[in-house]
Amino acid sequence: MKVHPFTTVVAAALLATSLGAIAAPADDLYVGGSLGTTRYPDAVNGISGHGSGISGKLFGGYQLTPNFALEAGVGDLGRIHNGVDKVDGRSIYLDAVGLYPVVGKWSLLGRVGVAHVNLDTSNGDRAGNGLKLGLGAQYSLTSKLALRGEWERYRPSVFGGKPNIDQYTAGVRVGF
Repeated sequence: MKVHPFTTVVAAALLATSLGAIAAPADDLYVGGSLGTTRYPDAVNGISGHGSGISGKLFGGYQLTPNFALEAGVGDLGRIHNGVDKVDGRSIYLDAVGLYPVVGKWSLLGRVGVAHVNLDTSNGDRAGNGLKLGLGAQYSLTSKLALRGEWERYRPSVFGGKPNIDQYTAGVRVGF
């Protein structure tokens, strides 16, 4: 099995974040999860259609400052079924997350990072790496518990192109 160099870099970054988190003060660590839906606006390996089922992600992070965090996670990017063909997607990612307080307990968040995406299709399977972007809002229920709503876009290099994959989620972030 040949391992792509970018996969090695992403794995090393996830490991470094995890090891750094072990030495970090517990107040700065958090975990979370989100559920939602995925949209595939571009054809993937010649397959297009509407997404189906539930997508989601699990993540962990380290809050470096009140406005900046590093976050790593795994995601289920949902499925496309058009009656004949299918696409099933998964990801691992590492993001830089910025938070901007707006009013009261509300904050806007933005993210930029890298993702490794696996796409299994009825016409073949591929894995690729690419840019990941996102926007959202966070509402702090307490100093340790927050609700999040997000849109994230994955752009992996797979099947000779860079299809857009949009994920819309709502979830929870829990600090230690």
